[in-house]
Amino acid sequence: MEFSQYIEYELEISRADMPLIRVLQDPSGMTRCGVGSTVWDTGLVLAKYLDHQTSLGKLDLSGKTVLELGSGTGLVGIALGRLHPQCQVTLADKEELVPLLNRNIELNSATDNTRAQCLDWTTTTSLDTVPDLIIVSDGIFDKDLHQPLAETLARLAGSETRVLLAYETRKFDEEAEFIARWSQTFRFRDIKPSEQDPVMQSEDIFLFDGKRKIKVAE
Repeated sequence: MEFSQYIEYELEISRADMPLIRVLQDPSGMTRCGVGSTVWDTGLVLAKYLDHQTSLGKLDLSGKTVLELGSGTGLVGIALGRLHPQCQVTLADKEELVPLLNRNIELNSATDNTRAQCLDWTTTTSLDTVPDLIIVSDGIFDKDLHQPLAETLARLAGSETRVLLAYETRKFDEEAEFIARWSQTFRFRDIKPSEQDPVMQSEDIFLFDGKRKIKVAE
Protein backbone atom coordinates (compact mmCIF):
# COMPACT_ATOMS: atom_id res chain seq x y z
CA MET A 1 0.00 0.00 0.00
CA GLU A 2 1.33 3.44 -0.96
CA PHE A 3 1.48 6.05 1.81
CA SER A 4 2.92 8.99 -0.16
CA GLN A 5 -0.28 11.03 0.33
CA TYR A 6 -0.23 10.53 4.10
CA ILE A 7 1.28 12.87 6.67
CA GLU A 8 2.62 12.09 10.12
CA TYR A 9 0.75 12.98 13.29
CA GLU A 10 2.50 13.03 16.67
CA LEU A 11 1.00 12.61 20.13
CA GLU A 12 2.93 13.27 23.34
CA ILE A 13 2.30 11.01 26.31
CA SER A 14 3.04 11.86 29.90
CA ARG A 15 6.12 9.72 30.55
CA ALA A 16 9.17 11.79 29.68
CA ASP A 17 11.24 8.68 28.95
CA MET A 18 8.91 7.62 26.13
CA PRO A 19 9.12 8.89 22.54
CA LEU A 20 6.15 10.52 20.82
CA ILE A 21 3.44 8.31 19.35
CA ARG A 22 3.67 8.74 15.57
CA VAL A 23 1.05 7.66 13.06
CA LEU A 24 0.56 8.21 9.36
CA GLN A 25 -2.82 9.67 8.53
CA ASP A 26 -4.81 11.19 5.68
CA PRO A 27 -6.46 14.34 7.11
CA SER A 28 -8.68 14.64 4.03
CA GLY A 29 -10.14 11.14 4.38
CA MET A 30 -10.10 10.96 0.58
CA THR A 31 -7.83 7.94 0.07
CA ARG A 32 -9.20 4.42 -0.39
CA CYS A 33 -9.17 3.98 3.40
CA GLY A 34 -11.70 6.80 3.81
CA VAL A 35 -12.35 8.58 7.10
CA GLY A 36 -10.81 5.70 9.03
CA SER A 37 -7.37 6.92 7.99
CA THR A 38 -7.85 10.26 9.76
CA VAL A 39 -6.90 11.13 13.35
CA TRP A 40 -10.10 12.42 14.96
CA ASP A 41 -10.45 14.51 18.13
CA THR A 42 -12.31 11.73 19.95
CA GLY A 43 -9.31 9.43 19.59
CA LEU A 44 -7.04 12.10 21.04
CA VAL A 45 -9.34 12.63 24.03
CA LEU A 46 -9.57 8.89 24.67
CA ALA A 47 -5.82 8.36 24.30
CA LYS A 48 -5.05 11.17 26.71
CA TYR A 49 -7.65 9.89 29.18
CA LEU A 50 -5.88 6.51 29.18
CA ASP A 51 -2.54 8.29 29.53
CA HIS A 52 -3.86 10.39 32.43
CA GLN A 53 -5.34 7.40 34.27
CA THR A 54 -2.07 5.49 33.80
CA SER A 55 0.01 8.38 35.16
CA LEU A 56 -2.22 8.47 38.25
CA GLY A 57 -1.72 4.75 38.82
CA LYS A 58 -5.41 4.00 38.24
CA LEU A 59 -5.00 1.81 35.17
CA ASP A 60 -2.95 -1.40 35.24
CA LEU A 61 -3.11 -3.67 32.22
CA SER A 62 -0.19 -5.99 33.01
CA GLY A 63 -0.92 -9.40 31.51
CA LYS A 64 -4.21 -8.15 30.02
CA THR A 65 -5.54 -8.33 26.46
CA VAL A 66 -6.92 -5.23 24.75
CA LEU A 67 -9.05 -4.99 21.60
CA GLU A 68 -9.55 -1.70 19.80
CA LEU A 69 -12.56 -1.88 17.49
CA GLY A 70 -12.53 0.45 14.50
CA SER A 71 -8.90 1.36 15.12
CA GLY A 72 -8.48 3.57 12.06
CA THR A 73 -4.89 4.83 12.30
CA GLY A 74 -4.33 2.81 15.50
CA LEU A 75 -3.35 5.89 17.50
CA VAL A 76 -5.29 5.00 20.66
CA GLY A 77 -4.31 1.33 20.77
CA ILE A 78 -0.66 2.01 19.97
CA ALA A 79 -0.50 4.63 22.72
CA LEU A 80 -2.07 2.21 25.18
CA GLY A 81 0.39 -0.51 24.21
CA ARG A 82 3.27 1.91 24.73
CA LEU A 83 1.97 2.88 28.17
CA HIS A 84 1.43 -0.77 29.16
CA PRO A 85 4.15 -2.89 27.52
CA GLN A 86 3.06 -5.98 29.47
CA CYS A 87 -0.36 -6.08 27.81
CA GLN A 88 -1.27 -7.45 24.37
CA VAL A 89 -3.13 -5.07 22.04
CA THR A 90 -5.09 -5.98 18.92
CA LEU A 91 -5.95 -3.17 16.52
CA ALA A 92 -8.99 -4.23 14.52
CA ASP A 93 -10.65 -2.63 11.51
CA LYS A 94 -11.81 -3.33 7.97
CA GLU A 95 -9.46 -5.07 5.56
CA GLU A 96 -8.47 -1.91 3.69
CA LEU A 97 -7.14 -0.31 6.90
CA VAL A 98 -4.98 -3.24 8.05
CA PRO A 99 -1.93 -2.17 5.95
CA LEU A 100 -2.06 1.31 7.52
CA LEU A 101 -2.35 -0.20 10.99
CA ASN A 102 0.65 -2.45 10.34
CA ARG A 103 2.66 0.50 9.02
CA ASN A 104 1.88 2.58 12.12
CA ILE A 105 2.73 -0.33 14.43
CA GLU A 106 6.12 -0.57 12.70
CA LEU A 107 6.58 3.20 12.85
CA ASN A 108 6.36 2.99 16.65
CA SER A 109 8.43 -0.20 17.00
CA ALA A 110 5.39 -1.72 18.70
CA THR A 111 5.41 -5.20 17.17
CA ASP A 112 6.28 -6.87 20.50
CA ASN A 113 2.83 -6.33 22.00
CA THR A 114 0.64 -4.82 19.27
CA ARG A 115 -0.81 -6.43 16.16
CA ALA A 116 -3.39 -5.60 13.49
CA GLN A 117 -6.35 -7.76 12.56
CA CYS A 118 -9.16 -7.54 10.03
CA LEU A 119 -12.45 -7.36 11.94
CA ASP A 120 -15.55 -5.84 10.38
CA TRP A 121 -18.31 -5.49 12.96
CA THR A 122 -20.95 -5.18 10.22
CA THR A 123 -20.45 -8.90 9.61
CA THR A 124 -20.44 -11.80 12.05
CA THR A 125 -17.27 -11.61 14.10
CA SER A 126 -15.60 -13.74 16.72
CA LEU A 127 -12.28 -13.93 18.57
CA ASP A 128 -10.20 -16.80 19.89
CA THR A 129 -10.04 -15.19 23.33
CA VAL A 130 -12.22 -12.86 25.40
CA PRO A 131 -10.49 -9.46 25.75
CA ASP A 132 -10.04 -7.85 29.15
CA LEU A 133 -10.60 -4.39 27.67
CA ILE A 134 -12.38 -3.20 24.52
CA ILE A 135 -11.96 0.38 23.36
CA VAL A 136 -14.08 2.11 20.71
CA SER A 137 -13.48 5.64 19.47
CA ASP A 138 -16.05 7.42 17.27
CA GLY A 139 -17.71 4.15 16.32
CA ILE A 140 -21.26 5.51 16.18
CA PHE A 141 -20.93 8.41 13.72
CA ASP A 142 -23.15 6.52 11.26
CA LYS A 143 -26.56 5.26 12.40
CA ASP A 144 -26.16 2.14 10.25
CA LEU A 145 -23.28 1.08 12.53
CA HIS A 146 -25.28 1.26 15.75
CA GLN A 147 -26.94 -2.14 15.78
CA PRO A 148 -23.90 -4.05 14.45
CA LEU A 149 -21.64 -2.38 17.03
CA ALA A 150 -24.00 -3.10 19.93
CA GLU A 151 -24.30 -6.72 18.81
CA THR A 152 -20.53 -7.06 18.34
CA LEU A 153 -19.80 -5.68 21.82
CA ALA A 154 -22.33 -8.10 23.31
CA ARG A 155 -20.76 -10.99 21.41
CA LEU A 156 -17.10 -10.22 22.14
CA ALA A 157 -17.27 -8.99 25.74
CA GLY A 158 -17.12 -11.44 28.63
CA SER A 159 -18.64 -10.88 32.04
CA GLU A 160 -15.45 -9.16 33.26
CA THR A 161 -14.59 -7.29 30.06
CA ARG A 162 -14.37 -3.55 30.48
CA VAL A 163 -15.58 -1.45 27.54
CA LEU A 164 -14.47 2.14 27.02
CA LEU A 165 -16.56 3.89 24.38
CA ALA A 166 -16.02 7.48 23.25
CA TYR A 167 -17.76 9.58 20.65
CA GLU A 168 -18.18 13.17 19.53
CA THR A 169 -21.81 14.23 19.49
CA ARG A 170 -23.13 15.00 16.01
CA LYS A 171 -26.73 13.78 15.96
CA PHE A 172 -27.98 13.68 19.54
CA ASP A 173 -31.23 11.80 18.91
CA GLU A 174 -29.49 9.02 16.99
CA GLU A 175 -26.74 8.74 19.61
CA ALA A 176 -29.36 8.50 22.35
CA GLU A 177 -30.92 5.60 20.45
CA PHE A 178 -27.57 3.79 20.43
CA ILE A 179 -27.09 4.36 24.15
CA ALA A 180 -30.56 2.94 24.78
CA ARG A 181 -29.75 -0.09 22.63
CA TRP A 182 -26.39 -0.61 24.34
CA SER A 183 -28.00 -0.38 27.76
CA GLN A 184 -30.03 -3.51 27.03
CA THR A 185 -26.94 -5.66 27.56
CA PHE A 186 -24.46 -3.34 29.32
CA ARG A 187 -24.37 -1.21 32.43
CA PHE A 188 -22.16 1.85 32.12
CA ARG A 189 -21.36 5.27 33.48
CA ASP A 190 -20.17 8.47 31.87
CA ILE A 191 -16.58 9.44 32.58
CA LYS A 192 -16.52 12.90 34.16
CA PRO A 193 -14.28 15.73 32.90
CA SER A 194 -12.49 15.65 36.27
CA GLU A 195 -11.28 12.12 35.45
CA GLN A 196 -9.99 13.07 32.02
CA ASP A 197 -6.81 14.78 30.92
CA PRO A 198 -7.04 18.37 32.20
CA VAL A 199 -6.24 19.82 28.77
CA MET A 200 -7.33 17.28 26.15
CA GLN A 201 -11.08 17.14 26.67
CA SER A 202 -14.16 18.64 25.04
CA GLU A 203 -17.77 19.30 26.03
CA ASP A 204 -18.77 17.68 22.72
CA ILE A 205 -16.91 14.41 23.35
CA PHE A 206 -18.38 11.82 25.69
CA LEU A 207 -16.63 8.86 27.30
CA PHE A 208 -18.39 5.85 28.81
CA ASP A 209 -17.06 2.99 30.94
CA GLY A 210 -19.14 -0.18 30.80
CA LYS A 211 -19.46 -3.91 31.53
CA ARG A 212 -21.97 -6.57 30.55
CA LYS A 213 -25.04 -6.82 32.71
CA ILE A 214 -25.16 -9.87 34.96
CA LYS A 215 -27.96 -12.20 34.00
CA VAL A 216 -30.14 -13.13 36.94
CA ALA A 217 -31.33 -16.74 36.92
CA GLU A 218 -35.10 -17.07 36.82
